[in-house]
Amino acid sequence: MKRRGILLIAGVVVAALLAVGVLTFPLPYVVLQPGPTVDTLGSRDGKEVITVTGTPASVSAGQLRLTTIQVRSDISFSQAFSSWFNGDDAVAPRDVVYPPGQTTKEVQQVNTEAFQTSESSAVVVAKKKVGHPFEVAIDLDKIGGPSAGLMFTLGIIDKATPEDLTGGKIIAGTGTIDDAGTVGKIGGIPQKLVGAKHDGAQIFLVPEGNCDEALKNAVPGLPMAKVATIDDALTALKTFTSGGTPAPC
Repeated sequence: MKRRGILLIAGVVVAALLAVGVLTFPLPYVVLQPGPTVDTLGSRDGKEVITVTGTPASVSAGQLRLTTIQVRSDISFSQAFSSWFNGDDAVAPRDVVYPPGQTTKEVQQVNTEAFQTSESSAVVVAKKKVGHPFEVAIDLDKIGGPSAGLMFTLGIIDKATPEDLTGGKIIAGTGTIDDAGTVGKIGGIPQKLVGAKHDGAQIFLVPEGNCDEALKNAVPGLPMAKVATIDDALTALKTFTSGGTPAPC
């Protein structure tokens, strides 16, 4: 074979190998995807998510679902390209989820601690609203971060009082909670809205600080209620379950 032909074939092979390398080489980005939702009034892996003792535990007809996101790291160019055109996913710099200088294990530990803090605050706020002593246990693994605080608080209140906060509806939401009952903004609202709709939610409780982002990523058929405090959330539920329209984003 002539030298020119050999060089041409070699060039094609190298180009192909480079293309494969580009498509499969890990990028400094992550993909955010809708994660599972969990009914705080129900069970998961055979165990009740919320258990109350020291007071009669009520049973409600509907659901109060916390929402999550899934994070895919070490993605390739082809995976990022595919997710870029998937309306349910978001491609974000890796530093957004894994800050520089922190290992994946350290980030997971921070998220676990934030989750535990949100549990504690949820119990504090719920006990204030219920108005009498009782004990609470929350059993939910593999969920991190503080964003389940609001839905845990509502779940505890619902179980510890005779009133059915759900009115037989499927209600989803997100938001941090502090000991004063303030609902704080969270990340991943677009993916959480998609996950909630997928699991049958009929309304979504949105932290006031996330309303602008939520409106830009609204999901057809899923109304959104703006909440800044636990009292706002309780009012929204009462309004919605009685056939009214809660204060929207």
